Amino acid sequence: MHRGHSLLFLAATSLAAPMSARPATPQEPQAIPVQEAQVELAGYADCVVSRKSFRKPVAAFLRTVPGSPSYFPTALKAADMTCLNAAAMRRRASKLEMKIQPDTFRDALYPALYRRDFGKLGPPAGLVDLQPLSLAAEFEGGSASLPAEYKPGRAFGDCVARKAPQDVHALLMAEPYSGAETAAVGKLKPALGYCLSNGQTVKLSRGALRGFTGEAMYKLAVAAQPVAAKKAG
Repeated sequence: MHRGHSLLFLAATSLAAPMSARPATPQEPQAIPVQEAQVELAGYADCVVSRKSFRKPVAAFLRTVPGSPSYFPTALKAADMTCLNAAAMRRRASKLEMKIQPDTFRDALYPALYRRDFGKLGPPAGLVDLQPLSLAAEFEGGSASLPAEYKPGRAFGDCVARKAPQDVHALLMAEPYSGAETAAVGKLKPALGYCLSNGQTVKLSRGALRGFTGEAMYKLAVAAQPVAAKKAG
């Protein structure tokens, strides 16, 4: 279930002309630290899912089978550069160049969707007791062509989200690499161990953990809404 995350943000100088008669000399882009890049990525994903004009492209990308011929093109359509540049100008009065793999973008979008729709509400009642979700219904064209490595991660995230929904909520709400995230990961360790088979080991980055649990938590929360409404009625 190892997943490699390729993520690089490059900070470059502002395009705004300085108050000088001499033209500015552009600086070479510099890679920023991985932890800072993860914070930028989370903020970028939050911005993308907040834009109504990108809801359909984001939904289309997330329903595309990872690794399929249309995976990268649909990822490009869902990537809003306005969000990236606006954040960069606010933070450091500079342009921000982003190089990101579709898997990494996908892993950031699900936690962002969860924060958008359930951040204030928390996990819906009945989430733990939901029937197994249909993997085939989650992708255009079904699940037969899903990569072999996807299904174990999806099942692992689903197990962890059902076992410890409040702790997964805390993880998804925390800023990447913050003290709050570290505390949430610590609280999740019993659930992580519970969801591994005997003798099974897993190597996950924090980004991958947020991705697996974020996808499961969002899909479970959406599925649990009608159940919660029915019980309330």
